[in-house]
Amino acid sequence: MWNKTCSLMLSRIAVTGFTAAMVMMTFFVPYFADWYESASQGAGLIGGSVYLPVMITLYASELCGMWALVELHILLHNIYLGEVFVPRNTKCLRCISWACMLAGLAFAVMGLWKFLFLLPAFFAVMFGLIMRVLKNVFERAVELKSENDFTI
Repeated sequence: MWNKTCSLMLSRIAVTGFTAAMVMMTFFVPYFADWYESASQGAGLIGGSVYLPVMITLYASELCGMWALVELHILLHNIYLGEVFVPRNTKCLRCISWACMLAGLAFAVMGLWKFLFLLPAFFAVMFGLIMRVLKNVFERAVELKSENDFTI
């Protein structure tokens, strides 16, 4: 039977699998950049080769993604331990939000070479904003729990 423990376990397995995939992707970034340079069309404000900018963008966004995944691991572990409305989880959500915003910034800078990169930049920043709102809700819930714990 499906319950919240199964759902939490599935989330932890998915995050672990995604982390492994990102680590493996690290070794293929030069191939992705080479493929993109040979297959891409379109323009941006800056012309020329896009191999190096794509590599820098992918590595930067991967660092942001790994940071977000580490924070997600911590968040899921805390939830597994039953520590839901604690300040550490709020910090995790804040870090995930910043990681998304920084990845969006990396893609936006790459958008100077190829306008197509503005689309993932938009989605990364939008997801960062959503995480920011969730962080604010969580922060308020932590405050309410703290006040409730001190009430007799």
